[in-house]
Amino acid sequence: MELLAPAGTFSAFEAALEQGADAVYVGAPGFNARALAKDFTFQDIFSLAEHSHRHDKKLYVAMNSLVKEGEIPKVVEALSLLSQCNPDALIIQDLGIYHIARKYFPNLHLHASTLMSVHNSMAAEYLSSIGFERVVLARELTLGEMKIIQTKSKAELEVFIHGAMCFSYSGLCLFSSLHGGKSSLRGQCVQPCRRRYQWSQQKGYKKKGSSGGKGGYLFSMNDLCGIDFLPELANAGVSSLKIEGRLKSAEYVRKTVQAYRLAIDTIGDLESDRKKALQEAHQLLDHAMGRKRAQGFFQSSMPTDVITPHMSGSSGLFLGAVSNIQVRRERDGRPTTYLSLQLHQEVSVGDRLRFMDEVSGEQRSFSLHKITVGKQSLAKGQKGQKISVVTSTELPGRKGKSTTKGKLFKIDVVSRKKVDRNTKKSDFVRKKKELTVNRRNIEKILISLAGQEKTLSREKQVRKKYRK
Repeated sequence: MELLAPAGTFSAFEAALEQGADAVYVGAPGFNARALAKDFTFQDIFSLAEHSHRHDKKLYVAMNSLVKEGEIPKVVEALSLLSQCNPDALIIQDLGIYHIARKYFPNLHLHASTLMSVHNSMAAEYLSSIGFERVVLARELTLGEMKIIQTKSKAELEVFIHGAMCFSYSGLCLFSSLHGGKSSLRGQCVQPCRRRYQWSQQKGYKKKGSSGGKGGYLFSMNDLCGIDFLPELANAGVSSLKIEGRLKSAEYVRKTVQAYRLAIDTIGDLESDRKKALQEAHQLLDHAMGRKRAQGFFQSSMPTDVITPHMSGSSGLFLGAVSNIQVRRERDGRPTTYLSLQLHQEVSVGDRLRFMDEVSGEQRSFSLHKITVGKQSLAKGQKGQKISVVTSTELPGRKGKSTTKGKLFKIDVVSRKKVDRNTKKSDFVRKKKELTVNRRNIEKILISLAGQEKTLSREKQVRKKYRK
């Protein structure tokens, strides 16, 4: 089975290959389901594809956002550039992109995104019959359902094996659109599902000032973890195991890929050796700084472990519940925030942390500037130690007041960040090749898409629209 890793940065790409990923996927600039991420450029993608192929690895490009009518010219240009990058496949959900790619850029191989919500053999077989070389199945399928799909269709199957899950069906969610018009299908999800919600037991709307009923993180899904089901997935005919996380740190990618590489490579070992390897793999996942893990839908279509309402679902290694927060104003007006807690894990100055406000559900990330115990400053805090974390970042909801409602997570480590900063685009470029845009050819494609009648007025209209 192929191990497919995410990469949103050069350091994450490097980490994935170093730890044994067979393939890496990145986002297409402007047209991927993680639009909030900083995209690679087309030139970057060309370099990453070349680097991958030199090392007998594969590079896939996710071009899986929905496309609006006015964006078609940009889609044609993007496909023209990607066809020169020679990726191993594009991962798409929009049938308009499918049509343009198949007709005008036949050298591009196509994979059907999980956002196409393929959950039965008929859908998988149909997509295979029209030219999709691989189908990424919906996350909500059981192992038994995957086996049936593999038996009844010719489609090559890919499944998500690890990472974030959506409360809605395979990402087809309108929750984010409701809160500010940021569509998840356009890669703009602001994750309102991660916030804390409260409901009222009274009939009708909650009155202003009413305390209401109990609440919690009712929609915040735990992370998927299928590392214990690899033999069953192989038996179900799955070809590729996909790790979610193009927005995650290089350290997350490194530890997660390392864990799954270890588990895959020991599938055929003796039971005692495999059990030992799985224990080590789970320890690596503990330090990948992800969310609380669950088994997803692999065993049941109605799992009981995918949501933990009393926990925020924040990604990162849980450091501890904050027992007290003090905000002091410096002479120049800037805040200095002191967070007191007993450590569940070690932490070092320079580590990247995330504070989660238990009242509002808001989160704020910051780099750790100082650790104190009493009046003594430390470079590192140890597990079990009572410390104060000091930061100049103003935390959500503070307004100069002290509170005890918060949790602290470690989301990246300083030791790795120093190495990551040395990872540059130039590390992956062997020869320079400038990608070119043949605007005349793109105009011809747009005229063809607009209709077969190639009148001068139509051509002028297309040029005018395209060059705006």
